[in-house]
This record gives sequence, C-alpha cells and structure tokens, in this order.
Amino acid sequence: MKRCLTILRYRNFKSKRRRRAKRAVILLVVSITVVFLIGKPVRSKTKDELGIVIDRIVKVLKYGGMTEKPDAVVALGMIGDPRAVEPLLEFLKYSKNVHLRTETVKALGRIGDKRATPALINVLGSDNPSYMRAGAAKALGEIGDKRAIPALEKALKDKYSYTRSQAAQSLKKITGKDYSYEKGSPLKDMEEMMKEIKEMEKELPK
Repeated sequence: MKRCLTILRYRNFKSKRRRRAKRAVILLVVSITVVFLIGKPVRSKTKDELGIVIDRIVKVLKYGGMTEKPDAVVALGMIGDPRAVEPLLEFLKYSKNVHLRTETVKALGRIGDKRATPALINVLGSDNPSYMRAGAAKALGEIGDKRAIPALEKALKDKYSYTRSQAAQSLKKITGKDYSYEKGSPLKDMEEMMKEIKEMEKELPK
C-alpha cells in the first residue's frame, strides 16, 4: 500500500508510459484495498492510507486528462468507500461527457450510499441516453432507498425496454414485489442503443 501511495504522488502523467503506469497502480490499489477490507478488520493505519489513496484518485478525477478520468471513476466505485460519494456527485453534476457520467452513475451504485439517490433520480427522469437511464435505474436498486420508488415506477413506462426492465428489477429489490412492464422489441432497442453508443464514442479520448 505504501508503495502505491508513493507512485500516486507523481503528477506528470503526460507520457504514454506513465499513463499506463498510473492505470496499473489504480488497479493495484483497488486489489490491495479489497484484500484489506473483505473478511478482515481494518487497522486504523490502513484506514488512513485508504483515505490518502482516495484523495489521490479524486485529484485525478478533478484535474487529470480525459484518458485518466474513466479509470479514476471506476477505481472509486470498486473501492466502494463513502468518502468518494461527494466528489462523484460533483463530477456527475458538472461533467458534460456522457460516457464519464454513465460510469459515474455505475460507481455511485456500487458504493450504495443514499446521498446519491436524488442525483440518480434526476438522471433517470431526464432525457439522458437510454443506457444512462438504465444505469441509473440499476444503481437505485443497488442503493435500495425507498425514496426512489416513485421515479422507478414512472420508469416502467420508459420508451426503452431495458430501462423498464432495470426499473422493475430495482423495484423488486427495494419492495420485494414483482412489477409488470411492456417488454418491447429487443431488435428495436438494440438499434437505438447502437445509435447512442456511436454518439458516445465521439466523446471518448482518442
């Protein structure tokens, strides 16, 4: 863990070699964190180091380039620490990149903190791309906040069947009840999704 912290202190990730090194370090940090957190008590020293790691990754999220930000979002979601919720919510609010916002929605769902509920409800009820609305529906189910029930019930009538399906699954997680929804045409949904993905690919870093 200390070695990971030392490497994360490097700020110049402009070269391709250093970008790859940073990406590998983030994944290594996540792996080490999982080992420390699953099935074992966390020592106070480990907690402090984890906080430093999260701070470093948040800095990448705020100030890193477009090739680094996706890794930072995924890493924060995989670590699952509630301290990442506020930075992720801020990023979701101000980012204009649909791909990154979608990954942020997924990360908030993995963390499972109820502070994310209002923002995810907003994503679900807006005119965001269908895959992003579906991600928000799934994330709300992972969080399990009853405040999301009305929004999820409304999403059962979403024009995209996968969003409707995710809403029904999340409602069952929260309420324990089965919800019916119109299945729709998988082929038509796939065509719509492919169009949206092509638009999203335009925003991805080259």
